[in-house]
Amino acid sequence: MVQFTAIKHTRTHMEIVEQISGMIRSQELLPGERLPSERALSAELGIGRQCLREALSVLEVLGLIAVKKGRGTFVREDVAGHLAMKELDIEEVGDPFALMEARKAIESSTAFLAAKMAQEGDLREMDEILAAMREMVLCGEHAGDLDKRLHLVIARASRNAVFHKLMSVIIANMGKSLWLTLKERSLLVTGRNERYYEEHVQLVEAIRQGNSRLAEKTMAQHLNGIEEDLRY
Repeated sequence: MVQFTAIKHTRTHMEIVEQISGMIRSQELLPGERLPSERALSAELGIGRQCLREALSVLEVLGLIAVKKGRGTFVREDVAGHLAMKELDIEEVGDPFALMEARKAIESSTAFLAAKMAQEGDLREMDEILAAMREMVLCGEHAGDLDKRLHLVIARASRNAVFHKLMSVIIANMGKSLWLTLKERSLLVTGRNERYYEEHVQLVEAIRQGNSRLAEKTMAQHLNGIEEDLRY
């Protein structure tokens, strides 16, 4: 019987990814083999089920496992042919959920300050971005670059140069492979693209009104929703 090792460190979901990918490389877990249930695996690893779901999401987009509804989670039969079989370089592929932690810590504050500090030029640029996003959404396309640009403009409108710089770093990390793959998978769910656009409209409106608390709350809800969507 395969034995999993309990996780003791803080960056737990990526440690789970490394542990399970290592077990596949060493053939402790074989192609087609079923993993323990979510409840059993989280207990064996000593971590919460939310953290486990984050790890399974990453393993799935790496091409290592397949989640089959009603049947369980399996090592993919074609796992040997995937690039993910190489040693996992977290710096290279990125950590989507660590990125979301950073976004939640920073962007609610940038929205709060933007509602106080935004100038007419900032609001005009936000409106232009929203108009372009709307056209893409109506065509069934995801406005990924426009989305990033809007969040960067909000950070700039906070008039805090450190927040703006940090947001630039965050956006650079949103170009890494794991984030892009998880985001693309998330947007396959009907209605999400439209929902994100509407949330951006509400966010810009709160900033326009100068309502800092509402802007902060709207940004937090938007980011919490994205994080939850990435898990499934």
